[in-house]
Amino acid sequence: MLSNLDNQSEKPSCVSSAPFISDLKPVMMGLSPAFRETTTGEIHLSRDLNGELSQHHSFFHLPKHWISESAACGQAMILIPTVEAGYWRSTGFITITKRIQLPLDS
Repeated sequence: MLSNLDNQSEKPSCVSSAPFISDLKPVMMGLSPAFRETTTGEIHLSRDLNGELSQHHSFFHLPKHWISESAACGQAMILIPTVEAGYWRSTGFITITKRIQLPLDS
């Protein structure tokens, strides 16, 4: 007879390794991935390959002068150090830091 632990190792797990991410959806509502150039304050929302607003941070359609290295195919790989990732909300830009502190709605 297999123990419960042995039985689990034989079957692939269907449980997400990061279930907490679904708990963040209400907190992240209304936030759009974006990038900001810190010296000028210029902000661009993240866009996908087709130019549509993206739900993830991607380097597609960012200004050429923000890109410090590209792949052989021309795809942006590294941004200049003064560009930071964050989120845009109607109240402004929120920088991604080690500990995100979202402004509370009133």
